Amino acid sequence: MAKRDEKVQATREAIFDAAAVVVGRYGYDKASIARIAEEAGVAHGLIYRYFTNRQDLFDQLLPHFGEEMLRYIADVTADATSFADRERRGLNANFTYLQRNPALHRILNEAAFFAPEAHQKYLRRMASGYTRSLQRGLMAQEISGFERSELEVIAYMLIGAREYLLERYAIRGTRIDALPEHVKSTYLRLVARSLGVDTCEMLSGMPTDKLTQ
Repeated sequence: MAKRDEKVQATREAIFDAAAVVVGRYGYDKASIARIAEEAGVAHGLIYRYFTNRQDLFDQLLPHFGEEMLRYIADVTADATSFADRERRGLNANFTYLQRNPALHRILNEAAFFAPEAHQKYLRRMASGYTRSLQRGLMAQEISGFERSELEVIAYMLIGAREYLLERYAIRGTRIDALPEHVKSTYLRLVARSLGVDTCEMLSGMPTDKLTQ
């Protein structure tokens, strides 16, 4: 990559990072270009060289971090040996990323009103990745009791379950704590039993003294 291209990419990343901080702190409604520019340490007008207007930035913000999270999860699960292994690692990676990027939660929740197209794009992208993982499990005969046509529905259900677990057990104001082990194990046991996956394999490596509370 040429130095100029690297600089352009670095500036875009800095603007996205700053926008995430500002939206996470103030919400979309009060996330002005001036505040984002100040957080990014760039001139106000520079942002308009990369984004048409504030809405254009908002429309790209959630998909940008969604793709970043998917890449992180993909890296963590790359050498998973089964659906159970992939699901367990993916759950941990999902919540680890959110812990490190707590602003994403507010960005996602408010996007339904302030960037609805981006919100739908994000959900479709998340569900698409999850559905592919389920399809791999079905093809490997690790999942039973469901047809291929039902897997997208299951993906959306599990994504929703994770969101509510985050709300109930991990969010502490603007901070996101680690999801308790007994909560993760309950979720994983439910997934395993619902999909006909071996429960012991699904819980492999988890601390046994914290699986139930």
